[in-house]
Amino acid sequence: MKSVTGQSEFTVRSTETDQNGQATLPALVGYMQEAAWDNTATMGISMYELLEQGLTWVLQRMRVEMFRYPRHREKITVETWASGRERVFLHRDFRVYGADRELLGQATSVWLVMDVVKRQMVSVPDFITAVEVVPGEEPLPFAKGKLPQLEEIRYEEQMPVRWHDIDLNRHVTNTRYLQWALETLSTEILTTQQLREIDIIFKAESTLGDTVLATAGPAEEADMFLHKLTSIESGKELVQARTKFGS
Repeated sequence: MKSVTGQSEFTVRSTETDQNGQATLPALVGYMQEAAWDNTATMGISMYELLEQGLTWVLQRMRVEMFRYPRHREKITVETWASGRERVFLHRDFRVYGADRELLGQATSVWLVMDVVKRQMVSVPDFITAVEVVPGEEPLPFAKGKLPQLEEIRYEEQMPVRWHDIDLNRHVTNTRYLQWALETLSTEILTTQQLREIDIIFKAESTLGDTVLATAGPAEEADMFLHKLTSIESGKELVQARTKFGS
């Protein structure tokens, strides 16, 4: 079987918008993941198919670039396709369109396969590698390389892991990490500037009852920030990210 490009349509709901009536980035990433689920289901490799074999998909990295945020009740289309494979890393790209094919944003992501019992990453199983990767569009540049380490902590928050933070994989859902990373920044930044890009790496799990320490500080470039989320209980680094804001 060959991979195919998927198209999923969404309407921005009021509960997914900020104070300006624009869709939040966590909501948009949620749309992308739902579109990915739709697309993998057509090829028999969705999370449900993996769970039947004691496996699951895990997002390892995502880089998102937004040109314009859709507003409440605006209809958008998310296109997604498998864009490449490198050993255990499976790449998937996204493009978000508004009316008249206006390109609102795009993203590239890296996925791994995890054993749900052992909570360990495994080699990509044969029934997934049997799907031939045929990118529907020109692949976006893969998200590679290390992010700079956070050196100057300027913002800090503690986030207790609650029931509604947990997803089907029984760990903190990645959109919640994204939300926590952004909410660590000052209200002034979030109010006066627009998030244009984020590169986020998911390194370890956090589960119900944990407390996450979210820290952030300036990067070398103007309007850019570095983020780190750490489990207070285990001391493990959970997430590392870099954001870029603009007017």
